[in-house]
Amino acid sequence: MSEHTHTYTHEHEHTHAEHDHDHEAAHDHHHAPMENKDQVLALLDYTLKHNLSHADELTRLADKLKGFGFAEAADKVTEAEGFFTNGNKCLEEALGLLKKD
Repeated sequence: MSEHTHTYTHEHEHTHAEHDHDHEAAHDHHHAPMENKDQVLALLDYTLKHNLSHADELTRLADKLKGFGFAEAADKVTEAEGFFTNGNKCLEEALGLLKKD
């Protein structure tokens, strides 16, 4: 059996204007300085907005999968979206705690 690779590219059906990043550059944020509360707060806020966008993407993906007849896969994507939603609630709570201090 010969080895082969798969290359996957996709086009977005949405814009990233709501959280203003591109996927190439934005994932370098983990190298950003975090030397004080304001910098951590800014990164946490960015991360939440970023994750909210991806949760919305997962909802759309699940809908597409259902439409293509892949109900079981759609259910798994919906389950994953639930993890994003729960995580985002925790991030929102953390932001709230930081903002009131």
